[in-house]
Parts: sequence; C-alpha cells; structure tokens
Amino acid sequence: MIRKLGVLLVLAGLALRAGAELTTGASVALGHQVYVAEGCINCHSQYVRPDTADADRWGPLRPLAEALAQTPPMFGNRRQGPDLQNVANRRTRQWQRLHLLYPRALTPGSRMPAYAHLFAGGAERGEALLDYLNTLGDDTRGDHWQEAWTWMPAEAATSPLAPRGAELFRQWCAACHGPAGRGDGALAKQLATPPRNLVAENWRFQAITADRARERLALARLIKFGQPGTAMAGREYLTDAEVVALATYVQELHGGVPRK
Repeated sequence: MIRKLGVLLVLAGLALRAGAELTTGASVALGHQVYVAEGCINCHSQYVRPDTADADRWGPLRPLAEALAQTPPMFGNRRQGPDLQNVANRRTRQWQRLHLLYPRALTPGSRMPAYAHLFAGGAERGEALLDYLNTLGDDTRGDHWQEAWTWMPAEAATSPLAPRGAELFRQWCAACHGPAGRGDGALAKQLATPPRNLVAENWRFQAITADRARERLALARLIKFGQPGTAMAGREYLTDAEVVALATYVQELHGGVPRK
C-alpha cells in the first residue's frame, strides 16, 4: 500500500513538473555559463565514478562518453561537494534555490558559499542556473526512485543508536522541521509547502501502522532519499545506522511520547 502511494506521488510530481515553468534552451545555456563562471566546476563533478559509493549516493551510472562530450568536461578540479551528474533526480528546484541562498542553514558545515547575488535584481542568472541544474539527470528519476523504494539498511544498522537520533535531527532536520520537530524551523516559511509538524500531525507520505519496524523502514527510506516533487531532500551521505537512528527518533517524536 505504501509503495503504491509512493508511485502515485511520483507520477503526480512528474506531471506537475511537466506543467510547471518550461525551461528554454537559451536559459539552460545561460545557466551552464553561470555554472562555469561561478566556479561550481571546481568543487562539483558531473561524473558518477564506477566501483565507488557514488552509484548508491548519486547514481545511476552514466557512460563516460557523456562526461567527455561536455564543453568543458565537468569532472571537477576538487570534488568537495556531491556529484551533480544526476542531481535533478534527487533535488527539486525549490531545494536548489534555498541551498544557493542559505547553504549552511540547509546543510550544516557546508563549505559552499552563498550565491544570493545571482538572485538579486531581475534574478535572471539565478533562475537560469536553476534551469540548468534541473536538466542534470532529469531522465533518471524513475531509476532513482525505484531504488529508493527497494533500499534496505545494512543488517548491522537495524539496532538503532537511539541517543544519536536527537543529535542527528538537530543537525540535519531542524532547519525546516524545527528543533523540537514542530514544523517551525528557520527556513520553514520559505517553503511552498510547510514542513510537517512531526509531533502533532499525521504522516504526510505514509500511513500510521501498528508494525513499528515497517513504519521505521519507510521513514528511513524517506530520510535517505527524500520525497519526490518536494523540498524534502535525502541525506544520502549518512550511514545506514545514522539513517535508522533518525527514523527511530522521528517515530518517538510522533505523538509526543516515545513509542516502541
């Protein structure tokens, strides 16, 4: 049932996206120029490296010829940030805008500088950059979400480190969901859809179930991969144990009391 709901949500998200602002070739070309001029090429690659953790985090793999055909090639000089070859399959335009404006608020500890100047005045350069990023891996969404709904944490991660869940939540989730999970984070008012109050409101993308392990797995998948068509981004770089610990903590928040 949960998986069917997920499929419907993705289809709805793709339909909404197709009917939303259509990007022009000229705008994407300008966005490519902005990407290079602003130095994104220095810290972000656009090549998912085979036989590494890249495929799980930022896949699927794409032919080397695609990367070599770019002008200039986008392998990146120093990959300090995530690979962006398929970024459109896991990050929405809304998330990208917030990240360009407030990188460390959205991703604590990020080395990325803010790019608010791109959105000043007419914001043409900022919007063009978003258009360009929206083309990177757009055709791989289906593969990405199929993997998300079948992902299972490593067996060693199924005994969650619950005390770490609260710490992880404050670090990675509080900017939107608020420090206590009540949907009142610093960035909440800048989101088109308000973040869920995880204490008082029912889940938005899954049903409450008496099967706590099944519910925890669904939450873990949501935390690791995000939710398609929303500003809820995944935390692909967390370990399986950290993802499960976060999912367990969110379960405890729900209803305001710990539940087993």
